[in-house]
Amino acid sequence: MSLHEIEPRAEHDLQADPLSVLIRQYWGNIVRRKWLVVGSIVAGVAIAAVLCVVLPKSYRSSALILIENQKIPEDYVKGIGGANIEQRLTMIHQLVMSRTFLSQIMDEYKLYEDKVRREGLERAIETLRKMIKVETVGTPGASGKSVEAITLSFAHEDPTTAMNVTAKLASLFIQENIRSREQLVTGVTVFLEQELDEAKKKLEEKERAISEFKTRYVSELPEQKEANLRTLDRLQTELNTTVEAYHSLTARQSLFEKAAAQYEQYEMMETTSSQPMPRMGNQRVQNPLVLRLSELQKQLATLLATYKETYPDVVILKDEIKKLEAQIAEQALIAEQKKLSQPEEPQPDHNRGSGRQFDQQLQNLLAQRDEAKLEAMNLKAKEARITREMKDIEGRVQRTPSREQQLTILLRDYENMQNNYQALLDKQLNARVAENLEKRQQGEQIRVLDPANLPQRPEKPNRLLIMFLGLLGGGGLGVGLALGIDQLNPTFKRREEVEVLPGIQVLATIPEFYTLSPHISAMPKTGSRAVKGIPLALSGNGKEPSPANLNLIAKWQPRSIAAEQYRMAATKLTLSTEGRHSTVVEITSALMGEGKTTTVVNLGYTMARDLGKKTLLIDCDFQRPALHHYARVPTRAGLIEYLDGQASLADCLSVIDESPCFILAVGGVGGGSNDLARIQQLKAILPELRAQFEYLIINTPPVLSSATMGILASLADELVLVIRAGYSPKHLVQKAFTMLGLTGQRQVILNWVDAQSMAHHIYGYAMPYGRDRSIEGVRR
Repeated sequence: MSLHEIEPRAEHDLQADPLSVLIRQYWGNIVRRKWLVVGSIVAGVAIAAVLCVVLPKSYRSSALILIENQKIPEDYVKGIGGANIEQRLTMIHQLVMSRTFLSQIMDEYKLYEDKVRREGLERAIETLRKMIKVETVGTPGASGKSVEAITLSFAHEDPTTAMNVTAKLASLFIQENIRSREQLVTGVTVFLEQELDEAKKKLEEKERAISEFKTRYVSELPEQKEANLRTLDRLQTELNTTVEAYHSLTARQSLFEKAAAQYEQYEMMETTSSQPMPRMGNQRVQNPLVLRLSELQKQLATLLATYKETYPDVVILKDEIKKLEAQIAEQALIAEQKKLSQPEEPQPDHNRGSGRQFDQQLQNLLAQRDEAKLEAMNLKAKEARITREMKDIEGRVQRTPSREQQLTILLRDYENMQNNYQALLDKQLNARVAENLEKRQQGEQIRVLDPANLPQRPEKPNRLLIMFLGLLGGGGLGVGLALGIDQLNPTFKRREEVEVLPGIQVLATIPEFYTLSPHISAMPKTGSRAVKGIPLALSGNGKEPSPANLNLIAKWQPRSIAAEQYRMAATKLTLSTEGRHSTVVEITSALMGEGKTTTVVNLGYTMARDLGKKTLLIDCDFQRPALHHYARVPTRAGLIEYLDGQASLADCLSVIDESPCFILAVGGVGGGSNDLARIQQLKAILPELRAQFEYLIINTPPVLSSATMGILASLADELVLVIRAGYSPKHLVQKAFTMLGLTGQRQVILNWVDAQSMAHHIYGYAMPYGRDRSIEGVRR
């Protein structure tokens, strides 16, 4: 595999979905700390179980109260509901839950006596209120939810007490409902009676006011308008008749005066002259009565042409004509009688008799004149009276609209009062019927449908819920701790997190060994320390292999992901040092336990076996040496003996396998020199070692734990820092880089990476296989 094939894979990892990367990162944190999560869950469940046992039990008794509608249909009797059922129940609920009622219940059933002594009565009453529940049961409708029943319940540690208190509360509910309805109906009846009396008084006052108004303005009322108008027409006609009669009498008076004047003139002529009465032409002067009769007849003919015979003027003229005819007939009869009774006398005597006759006629004319004058005066007075009456009636007619408006206001107020009185009367009647309905228990009633029960199971604690919450809380706590630890002490877990640092090149990402490939067939195990999927390697004496030898994954599982990643790191190092005759590579870490020794062995073994490079592994960790565990046949001498000249190089070297991979272990301790002096000695022999090996891989102590790394770093051509995923804090890794003082590109191997944090193209590359043919020839 070339470097050009490796780089695109790394770029592919960097281009992964940030959300999926974050999810995998969190999941990896949880998996790495799965025992913390499991422990938290176990602790949560244990605490929940303890709470289920320790918490006091509470039993709840309930009663169902049914709300029955009015038994008689409301078409016949309308009940007095007052407020709606919801408001009434709320009022009853507040009354029952009042301190007075609750204190009575506490005294009757001796509830919360200890709490009363410790915290007082108010706190005990509040506790009692919390234990009481009132719930309504109903069906939704067009005008909202209609209440059909009430569920009343009470919880207490004693089930019998819970049942008794619930029954008491239900009884109080029913009693208060009956009392409140009776008070309501009685109060409504009394109120309506008072309102009815007051309305009756106002109605009677208004009736008197209307009566007084009609009496005072009887002739000006609207119903008298037609009568007034007819009277006005009659008076107008009478006035016209009177005026005409007055004019007629005036004319008669003039005629009488004219006739009297003629008679006087005639008499004077008869007296002073002996000649007979003058004639007009061939005729004698006519009688004035005849002239008057002729004139009246003409007037009658004129009136009859216009009016009927019943017209007053026609009737008057006819009467006057009859009188004149009677007078003329009387005069003619008198004259005829006188003529027959008296002898014929000489002419003078005849003239004297005529004079006396004329005197009598003159007196009659004067009497008729005076009579006509008197009658004219009466007609004039009648005309004035009729005129006054007409003015009075006209005033009445003009005032009629104003009186009508005033009367309308009075009648309207009276009608409203009468309607109000009638409505109050109907309501009073209905209230009395409703009162009787309530007294006979026929109205809306509340009764107990299901009496208070004796609870068999405790309501609290809810064990299932507590256990579930314990499980949920423990899991949440475990996950929170697993994620919170990483937030408090952040570490590198994925390759992408390391590569974001400037100047960093990740040579390889080594996964955890025990999760490499479940498809690898395990070799027969010997001993109790066998690792699943990794065949045991025997030591040189034929006994069980050392624990460190099991970490040589490049040998025992050459096709695993870890071995492939070691080959990738070896290839990158080889390509970066191409052209050199010999290269010194130092493998170090920031802290102890990050897997640098395992990395040294696997990397060196891969270079020697797969790349054919002659490699020497030098253990310079004088405090905690470990390379000697990987030697097939450990030697007694090592680096210290070689530096002190106590042994030759050949005597100090051991091999891992038939591959050209040699180990120069630390060896024994001697000479009394410190580590710094050893490093100076190592610096002196490096040219000799370079001449014999292509790659010198030095296992150094941790950077932050040893003072020798400053000098050792100056000896290396390439320095690789091993970082254990999820172990090394980020700030300590940064500090290690600072202490090394490296310039240019810094190389890193990310070790012990969780499978969940591995890139998909790397983790999916592991292929299933049975027995690995590449290890069949390896000597065990």
